[in-house]
Amino acid sequence: MIMRLAQSLGYRVVEVDDGDGTLAVGGHDGASSLRVGWRPLIVEGYTGSGSIDRFAIRTRDARHRESLRDMRERLRFPERDADPVELAAPILKLLAPGAYGVRRWPDANVHIEPFGENRSAWWYPYEAIGTEGTAVIPTDHWPPPGEETIARYAAAIEAGQRPLAILLRSEPPGDEQDCAAFLIDGHHKLAAYRRTGTDPHFLDIARLADRRPCEPDDLRAVIGGDGKLEQSAAYLMQYLEHAEK
Repeated sequence: MIMRLAQSLGYRVVEVDDGDGTLAVGGHDGASSLRVGWRPLIVEGYTGSGSIDRFAIRTRDARHRESLRDMRERLRFPERDADPVELAAPILKLLAPGAYGVRRWPDANVHIEPFGENRSAWWYPYEAIGTEGTAVIPTDHWPPPGEETIARYAAAIEAGQRPLAILLRSEPPGDEQDCAAFLIDGHHKLAAYRRTGTDPHFLDIARLADRRPCEPDDLRAVIGGDGKLEQSAAYLMQYLEHAEK
């Protein structure tokens, strides 16, 4: 079922046998986690507040992920007909073993959900303005620092280039208006697309696995004992704990 969905959306299915697992996405959309260096970095899901709102929580652990310089260079200005699986090769080697879908996603319809001071981001799907399409969750500072880098990408985009930012998600999008994806790399590129008013282009990687939520320990780790975040995430925690039994 999930393989057919992925293929219908333009993903190329690839089996990762030798990934080292330093980068991993688990769960299903609405209850997924991103791990970097085997540590939970971000968990996203529904709040269960009675309205259809979603949130993401980021850990306070400031240790940085492993460098992806090779991948960044290859995706800076790729050939328009470049094979998406070949482009994704450096990041596929970092992923946990399993099946993934890889696609080039041009002219994407997305909104960006940055984290606030309390390490959380909140949004309401289906709103007429501001939250159309996929919710992109940054993994680094947003907006990104480095005006010269943004300006350089903006000039290239206006000249017709289409650099690829990278998304990693827990499953292919069943409903583009209510789904989330983690922005693994390309914060400056995405900022440049927004500046020029151009729809962004992505290399989009989706995990293909049984639909099970992420582990409750991932949510506990990113909350880190924060009482307010525990209260906000209580419904999602109950759901994860029940699914684990």
